Amino acid sequence: MTSAGSALSLLASRIEDAGLNASAPPEQRWLERWLLRFSPGKAKRDRCINAVADGRLPLGERLQHALELYREVGLPPILRVTPFTLPTDLEDQVSALGDAYRYHYRTPEPGLA
Repeated sequence: MTSAGSALSLLASRIEDAGLNASAPPEQRWLERWLLRFSPGKAKRDRCINAVADGRLPLGERLQHALELYREVGLPPILRVTPFTLPTDLEDQVSALGDAYRYHYRTPEPGLA
Protein backbone atom coordinates (compact mmCIF):
# COMPACT_ATOMS: atom_id res chain seq x y z
CA MET A 1 0.00 0.00 0.00
CA THR A 2 1.33 3.44 -0.87
CA SER A 3 1.86 6.07 1.78
CA ALA A 4 -1.14 7.95 0.33
CA GLY A 5 -3.18 4.74 0.57
CA SER A 6 -2.04 4.21 4.15
CA ALA A 7 -2.93 7.76 5.06
CA LEU A 8 -6.35 7.39 3.45
CA SER A 9 -6.96 4.11 5.29
CA LEU A 10 -5.93 5.66 8.63
CA LEU A 11 -8.18 8.66 8.02
CA ALA A 12 -11.10 6.40 7.07
CA SER A 13 -10.56 4.36 10.25
CA ARG A 14 -10.63 7.52 12.38
CA ILE A 15 -13.80 8.67 10.64
CA GLU A 16 -15.42 5.29 11.31
CA ASP A 17 -14.48 5.50 15.00
CA ALA A 18 -15.78 9.06 15.23
CA GLY A 19 -19.05 8.04 13.57
CA LEU A 20 -19.56 5.16 16.00
CA ASN A 21 -18.82 7.39 18.98
CA ALA A 22 -20.90 10.34 17.78
CA SER A 23 -24.02 8.29 17.10
CA ALA A 24 -23.98 6.23 20.28
CA PRO A 25 -27.60 5.46 21.19
CA PRO A 26 -28.43 4.59 24.80
CA GLU A 27 -29.57 1.13 23.67
CA GLN A 28 -26.24 -0.56 23.09
CA ARG A 29 -24.13 -3.31 24.57
CA TRP A 30 -20.69 -4.82 24.07
CA LEU A 31 -20.63 -8.55 23.37
CA GLU A 32 -17.27 -10.25 22.90
CA ARG A 33 -15.71 -7.10 21.41
CA TRP A 34 -18.68 -6.52 19.12
CA LEU A 35 -20.81 -3.41 19.57
CA LEU A 36 -24.51 -4.29 19.42
CA ARG A 37 -26.99 -1.45 19.09
CA PHE A 38 -30.73 -1.77 19.67
CA SER A 39 -32.21 1.61 18.80
CA PRO A 40 -35.59 1.04 17.10
CA GLY A 41 -35.13 4.04 14.76
CA LYS A 42 -34.54 4.01 11.02
CA ALA A 43 -30.75 4.41 11.02
CA LYS A 44 -29.16 1.00 10.55
CA ARG A 45 -25.97 2.19 12.27
CA ASP A 46 -28.01 2.52 15.47
CA ARG A 47 -29.61 -0.94 15.27
CA CYS A 48 -26.94 -3.34 14.11
CA ILE A 49 -23.96 -5.48 15.04
CA ASN A 50 -20.64 -3.70 14.59
CA ALA A 51 -17.87 -6.32 14.57
CA VAL A 52 -15.09 -3.96 15.56
CA ALA A 53 -12.63 -6.54 16.94
CA ASP A 54 -12.04 -10.28 17.11
CA GLY A 55 -13.54 -11.95 20.16
CA ARG A 56 -12.48 -14.90 22.26
CA LEU A 57 -15.57 -17.06 21.73
CA PRO A 58 -15.98 -19.07 18.52
CA LEU A 59 -17.93 -17.17 15.88
CA GLY A 60 -20.96 -19.47 16.10
CA GLU A 61 -21.32 -18.81 19.85
CA ARG A 62 -20.97 -15.04 19.43
CA LEU A 63 -23.59 -15.06 16.69
CA GLN A 64 -25.94 -17.15 18.82
CA HIS A 65 -25.63 -14.74 21.75
CA ALA A 66 -26.24 -11.80 19.42
CA LEU A 67 -29.31 -13.49 17.90
CA GLU A 68 -30.74 -14.05 21.37
CA LEU A 69 -30.22 -10.40 22.34
CA TYR A 70 -31.89 -9.10 19.17
CA ARG A 71 -34.76 -11.54 19.66
CA GLU A 72 -35.23 -10.23 23.24
CA VAL A 73 -35.51 -6.62 22.03
CA GLY A 74 -37.69 -7.51 19.03
CA LEU A 75 -35.37 -6.30 16.27
CA PRO A 76 -33.99 -8.23 13.30
CA PRO A 77 -30.26 -8.87 13.54
CA ILE A 78 -28.37 -6.68 11.08
CA LEU A 79 -24.68 -7.32 10.56
CA ARG A 80 -22.82 -4.18 9.50
CA VAL A 81 -19.86 -4.98 7.26
CA THR A 82 -17.22 -2.29 6.79
CA PRO A 83 -13.64 -2.29 5.57
CA PHE A 84 -12.71 -2.42 9.28
CA THR A 85 -14.88 -5.41 10.25
CA LEU A 86 -13.01 -8.10 12.17
CA PRO A 87 -12.51 -10.83 11.37
CA THR A 88 -11.98 -9.58 7.82
CA ASP A 89 -13.79 -12.60 6.36
CA LEU A 90 -16.77 -12.32 8.72
CA GLU A 91 -19.30 -12.05 5.91
CA ASP A 92 -18.06 -15.32 4.36
CA GLN A 93 -17.99 -17.08 7.74
CA VAL A 94 -21.56 -16.01 8.50
CA SER A 95 -22.72 -17.16 5.07
CA ALA A 96 -21.13 -20.55 5.70
CA LEU A 97 -23.13 -20.89 8.94
CA GLY A 98 -26.45 -20.59 7.14
CA ASP A 99 -29.35 -18.16 7.07
CA ALA A 100 -29.19 -16.90 10.68
CA TYR A 101 -28.26 -13.40 9.53
CA ARG A 102 -30.36 -12.71 6.48
CA TYR A 103 -29.93 -8.97 6.97
CA HIS A 104 -26.63 -7.21 6.53
CA TYR A 105 -25.36 -4.12 4.87
CA ARG A 106 -22.00 -3.07 3.59
CA THR A 107 -20.47 0.37 3.86
CA PRO A 108 -18.30 1.59 0.99
CA GLU A 109 -14.56 1.18 0.82
CA PRO A 110 -12.62 4.32 1.80
CA GLY A 111 -12.40 6.69 -1.14
CA LEU A 112 -15.22 5.00 -3.08
CA ALA A 113 -18.19 6.77 -1.57
